[in-house]
Amino acid sequence: MERSVWSESIASALLRKHNLRVTTPRVAICMRLLEKHCHYTAQQLHAELSPSHAGLSPNTVYLTLNQLAAVGMIRSFRLAGNTIFDSNISTHDHAHCRECNQLLDLPSEHLDKPMGLESWVLEWGTRIWSGTCPSCKDRQNQET
Repeated sequence: MERSVWSESIASALLRKHNLRVTTPRVAICMRLLEKHCHYTAQQLHAELSPSHAGLSPNTVYLTLNQLAAVGMIRSFRLAGNTIFDSNISTHDHAHCRECNQLLDLPSEHLDKPMGLESWVLEWGTRIWSGTCPSCKDRQNQET
C-alpha cells in the first residue's frame, strides 16, 4: 500500500493558505485527493470516505470539492454527464474508456493555444480522448 506524505497538519495548512476554513471533513477530503493523483465524482468520493467518516454528507463533499476547485487546489471538468474532480492540476490530457469508464492522465503533447484563441488568457485546458481500453478490447474480442 502506498504511504501518504500528507498529514492532517499539512492539509490544514494548505486549506488555510487558500483562505478556506479548516474542518474535519475538508481535511479528510483534501488528504484523499492530494495523497495521489486521482479522478473522482462527488458521489464516488463520498462513498469512499463515508465508512470512516460517519456523518459526512454528500452535500459536504460536493461543496468542498467545488471550493477546492474554485481556489485552484484541484480541477473539475465534465465527462459523460458527470463532474469529474481531478487532483492533477498540471496541464495534461485524459484517455477515457467508454466501456469500463477508466480515466487516465496523459502528458499533453501540444501545449500551444488552439486556433482562434490566440487573444484569450487561458488558465488551463484538457483534451479527452475517448475509446476502448486494451482490457475491454481483449474482453470484446474473446466474446466474439
